[in-house]
Amino acid sequence: MKQADATMNEHQRAALQSSKMVLPPAKVIDVDGVGTSYHRAGSGQPIVFIYGGNFGSADSAPSAHAWNLNFVPLSERFEVVAFDKIGQGYTANPLRDEDYTMAAVVRHAASFIRAMQLPPVHLVGHSRGGFAAVRIALEYPELVRSLTIVSSGTLSPRVGTNDLALAKCPYPPFTRESGRWVYENYCYSPQTVTDDWIDRVYDVLQLPKYRESVVKMVDQQLGARLFAPQLARQKRETLQWLREGRLQRPTQIIFGANDPTVNTEGAFDLFDRIGAHQRRTGVHIINHAGHFSFREHPARFNALLGGFVDLIDAW
Repeated sequence: MKQADATMNEHQRAALQSSKMVLPPAKVIDVDGVGTSYHRAGSGQPIVFIYGGNFGSADSAPSAHAWNLNFVPLSERFEVVAFDKIGQGYTANPLRDEDYTMAAVVRHAASFIRAMQLPPVHLVGHSRGGFAAVRIALEYPELVRSLTIVSSGTLSPRVGTNDLALAKCPYPPFTRESGRWVYENYCYSPQTVTDDWIDRVYDVLQLPKYRESVVKMVDQQLGARLFAPQLARQKRETLQWLREGRLQRPTQIIFGANDPTVNTEGAFDLFDRIGAHQRRTGVHIINHAGHFSFREHPARFNALLGGFVDLIDAW
C-alpha cells in the first residue's frame, strides 16, 4: 500500500509541476504569408525550441506546449522562444500543396528566426524537429550558434521503429484517448503524460485547419506521394553532408536510453559523423527516459541545455 501511495504521489507531483509551468500568451507573426504562433520570454542568450512530429497525424498533434517544462525554468536565465511549425499547433497550414514537405518546414523555421530579428540562436530540436534544426544549421549557418539534437529517429542513420512501436492504436483518431495512448507509448513513464499536455493535443486535433492537413496528407495522399519520398531523399543528403563535415556548429546529442522509436546507437552514429569534424560535440544518454526525455527528466535536461549554452558563451 505504501508503494502504491508513493506511486500515486509521483503521478500527482508530475501533474502539479506541469500545470504550474504555463507558457506566456501566444503571439502571431507573419512569416512569408503564414500566420505563425509563438511564445517568447526572458532575456539573455536566445534559445529556440523546435518540437517533433509533422502535420497530418490524426492521433497526435504536438505544439509549442510540449516544451513548457523547459521553457518556463530556462526563461529565468535565457531568452527562450517556442513556436509552432507550419501546419502544426496554432500556426497556419502551408499555402500550397507542394509545401507539405519537410523542406518547407525548414524554410519556414529559418524565416521565423529571421522575422524575430534574433541573433544567432541556440537551436534545440526534438525528433523530426531535430532533423529540421540540423538542416537549418547546414543551410542557414548564420542563424545558428549551437545545436542540440534530441532523440531524432528521423536524423539517425539507423532504421527507425516509430511505425512499429505506435502501430494499432486501439482508440479512434482525433480523441483524447488516442493522443494519450500514443504519448504514453512514447514515454518510459506513463505518468509523464499529464492532462494539460493531452488537453492541448486534443485542442489542436479539433482545429479545422488541422483537420484540413489530415485530409491533405492522408485522404489526398500528400504524405505518401510527396512528404515521405522527399524526406527520404533529404535525409540521405543530410547524412552525406554530415560525413563531409559541413556542420560547423557546437553540437550536443541527447537521447533517452529507453526510447521505443530510436535506439541509443543512433546517437553515437551521429556523434561519429559530426564529431569527426566538430570537436565541440557531445552525447548524453538519459536513463529511464523514452522519446520525451525533456519532459520525463526536465531538471536534468534543463541543466544539460543551460550548461551547454553557458559553455558556448564562454568559448
